[in-house]
Amino acid sequence: MCRLRLPMFLLLLLLTLAAGGCMDLRPEPAVPGPENLSDHFSLYSTADDAALPWWNNFNDPELDQLITSGLADNLSLQEAWARLSQTRALAAKAGAGQYPDLSMNGTAAHLRSDSSDARQQTNENFTLGLDTGYEIDLWGRVRAQIKGADLDLDAGREDVNVLIMSLSGLIAETWVELLSQRQQQLQLKEQLELNKKLLDLIEMRFTMSRASALDVYQQGQTVTALQGGLINSRARRQLQLNQLALLTGRSTAAGMNLSRVKFPEISSLPPTGLPADLLARRPDIRAAGLRLQSAGWQVAAARADRLPKIRLGGAVNYTSTALDLLLDNWILRLAATVTGPIFDGGYRRAEVKRSRAVVDERLAAYRNTVLTAVREVEDALTREQQYRNFLINIDKQLQLTEMAYREATWRYLNGLNDFLPVLREQINLITFQLDRIKTGADLLKARILLYKALGGSWMADIPEPAAEKSIHLYKKTK
Repeated sequence: MCRLRLPMFLLLLLLTLAAGGCMDLRPEPAVPGPENLSDHFSLYSTADDAALPWWNNFNDPELDQLITSGLADNLSLQEAWARLSQTRALAAKAGAGQYPDLSMNGTAAHLRSDSSDARQQTNENFTLGLDTGYEIDLWGRVRAQIKGADLDLDAGREDVNVLIMSLSGLIAETWVELLSQRQQQLQLKEQLELNKKLLDLIEMRFTMSRASALDVYQQGQTVTALQGGLINSRARRQLQLNQLALLTGRSTAAGMNLSRVKFPEISSLPPTGLPADLLARRPDIRAAGLRLQSAGWQVAAARADRLPKIRLGGAVNYTSTALDLLLDNWILRLAATVTGPIFDGGYRRAEVKRSRAVVDERLAAYRNTVLTAVREVEDALTREQQYRNFLINIDKQLQLTEMAYREATWRYLNGLNDFLPVLREQINLITFQLDRIKTGADLLKARILLYKALGGSWMADIPEPAAEKSIHLYKKTK
């Protein structure tokens, strides 16, 4: 009767396979998003032009130049690109686990000893070796870590896309506010000239005893207030220029050559698509979804880490007492080791629980991001609709105020009423004129917010800066 004897390594391998062969370590499925997503927006069209940069709809070369410059030279965006490079390096580090590692070692020793008879003995020893090791990924731990790192990298690119979208919108909003300040400045200048002429007329009437000193003082107050408004408008205009310089990577606003005054015309309501379309068009939603998937793979890696591991190792060493004979004596070593946790104080079990809690957190974050995106689109649609209605109302008020101002001025100059109605209509006219400009700016900003809320795929066409440019910048700072 013969007895079958298995090698110890094979026995360990069979025990390892038996310990985890029945375990399913694939990521657990997660609910993709809110189930109560509405079928459509309050105002919507199913057409889609998400692949085009949204600012093309304004058809303005000045805005095109500003956003193009910002996307190329903005320093915050350059920081985001650098963070993406770091994430890519982390993904490459995770991917290295699927390959064997190989290292070299070498030593040279010179030994000298003194004997009791005063003679010296010398000995030289040379060693050269190669060591290698490789973990057999039985349970997919390494693969799960690689998959999670790749998903984190994709999410990092979506984070850059979020910043690209935000930056383009911020540049456009700042530019619109600059146009608003220029229009307000022109409007205040026009009102200042008219009120100066009226002040001259009142002063002349005062010398003829047809106007009181109070009339002169009140009109003087109006003129002074308009001059103060001009001072504030110039300051705000310069602040907007400084902001645009910062957003486009400049130290000052000199040389920006911005001269536009009027607001660009905006088209009718852009195609909004359906709420479900936001899942693919919004970079923040895409990033949240990718991180949710990555968390699922991290759970798989944590579960696999609780199972035994098999690692293959090998070494080749050459030893000699003479350098020219170094490769004559060599030793080859091959080994396989099986390690598995027996007691770790609950460390690995706690890591699995933590990883699952991360999944729950990111699932809630994903759903919240989706609902927030839908709300932002609805808010932008509401704002634009209300600002359009408000502009119609302001135009009516402005028309009535202009007629009332002309009538009050005529009656005052003909002695039919005092100066108080004229003063009141002056204030109303200036207020409505400035409100008309501010509301026009608000309407444009609402459209910009709508474009940002709808997202798009055009951000993927923005190229990552070349590595040579980063190295060049680094050398310049040294």
